[in-house]
Amino acid sequence: MLRCRRPFVRWVAAGVLCLSVGACAGRTPAPPVEPVPARAPVLTPQQVLATLHAREANVTSLKGLFQADAEGSFSPFSHSIQGTLFYQRPRAIRLRGFTRFGGTLFDFLLNDRPYTLHTAGRLYPMVGRLPDFRPLGDLGLPVQLGLRAVDVLLGRLRWTAEQFREVQVTNTAYRYTVALSRDNESKVSVLQHVWVDHASALVQGIEYYTPKGKKLVTLTASDYRKVGPPGQPDSVILPFVIEVKEYATSSSVRLEFSELVPNVPVSAKEFEFR
Repeated sequence: MLRCRRPFVRWVAAGVLCLSVGACAGRTPAPPVEPVPARAPVLTPQQVLATLHAREANVTSLKGLFQADAEGSFSPFSHSIQGTLFYQRPRAIRLRGFTRFGGTLFDFLLNDRPYTLHTAGRLYPMVGRLPDFRPLGDLGLPVQLGLRAVDVLLGRLRWTAEQFREVQVTNTAYRYTVALSRDNESKVSVLQHVWVDHASALVQGIEYYTPKGKKLVTLTASDYRKVGPPGQPDSVILPFVIEVKEYATSSSVRLEFSELVPNVPVSAKEFEFR
């Protein structure tokens, strides 16, 4: 009986082996599993501020040529103009706009908090102190929007890590929510959404809201480039296109720079009216 069982057992084992091989041969091989790349850790507000402060510290002076396009009811900025920018740390800024024939359309000078604005066709300049733009009348809004654009150009964000509320992560950027209040007040007056690129930690845009969620101002920065003084290897990254939109009056200012040169000597005469 044992001799009769052994051939039977061998045939059963062979049949099972053939079925297993056939089943494997008819099955499509599974594709290799690609490892999922780990997402980089979210940048903390302290890291973002440290990056921005380092970039701002690298710009001691700046010269620029730009085209400004303004929309809204204000004049004389309601059309495309050519202009120049001069900056000297810590707070000396001069913005000049020119007509197509080279005449001065406006000349704005800020030295710390006092400011002066000359405009074409006006005998005397308008004078005031930040943050009060009321002495400029209808011209206060475009000047204020232009200064906000310059602040973003220089990498200035007026908030601290203590004002940080939350962060949301999108495919390409972080959105930080920041709560701002007026001086000596604990009540929130403005909320900011600050969009920061994942890889470069560059600011893509800033949105301003009331505490109830009404949008006030949107600011976007793009076309970042490495620039530096001629003949020197040091360079900084600056945005060549900045746009600011104000929603209450449907006004906007767009600055597109054709040239930005940081850290070159700027004569003190550039910050004096002649």
